[in-house]
Parts: sequence; C-alpha cells; structure tokens
Amino acid sequence: MESGAGGERTRDSDGDCDMEEYGQLQQQLHSSKMRLHDRLQVATIATAERTAHKCGMKVSSRVMSALTDLTFKFAERLAVDAELFAQHAGRKKVDTDDVLLVARRNEDVLASLRLLAQSFAKSKEKGPEKKRKKAVADVPDT
Repeated sequence: MESGAGGERTRDSDGDCDMEEYGQLQQQLHSSKMRLHDRLQVATIATAERTAHKCGMKVSSRVMSALTDLTFKFAERLAVDAELFAQHAGRKKVDTDDVLLVARRNEDVLASLRLLAQSFAKSKEKGPEKKRKKAVADVPDT
C-alpha cells in the first residue's frame, strides 16, 4: 500500500481504489439518486394533483410522499430487472426489448410502452434530413 501526503492511503500496489475514493463514489451515487428522486417527486405530485383535480378530490402531502417513494422503489426494481434481462442476452446495454420484457405482467403498461417504442422507431427512421450544399460552379476569369 502506498502512502500519500499526510499518511493517507491512496492505492494498493495492484491499483485498487482506497476507501476514501470509494466513499467519494458512494456520495456521488447517493447525490445522483437523490436528484432523480426529487425530480420523480415533482412529476408524481403534478400527476397526482391533475388526476385529483379531474376527480374533484384533494391529495394530502403524506400520500404524495408515500406515492413518490413507492414509485421510486418500483422504478428501481424495474431498472434492475431490465439490466438482468440485458445481461442474460449477453449485452451490456439495456434495449427496448428488455424494457418490454419487464413490463410484460402489466398489459396496460406494456401496451403504452409498445406504442412509445413504435413512435421512437418511426422517428429514428425519418431522422433529421440534411440539406445538401449546392456546388459552386467555377466561373472562368475574364
């Protein structure tokens, strides 16, 4: 183990990260997870308020908080399952088929995801059209 300034450990001789670096990575992951949770909370509250308003109801903040936590945990589980499907297929990246496999037990969600996947496929097929530049003809000098 090598020592850095002040005697803290930096890296093992085989290149492994030390506990300090591991702790920093854990903090970054936690921070990213919290930002994602906050964004999901905003979206969940907006959706719940719209739905409640349509039904002439009000939703308490405690219910909204519980709904956000439930949604976040559910999304985490779906993400892990999709990742496992991709690994089982021998891929490192999750694709549309993995997401559809995860949603197979909920027919309404599966139908919505299929429509979304089809719209993505159509937009990919069209793609942005590139304008060709007109060639400038050489004009002889007079």
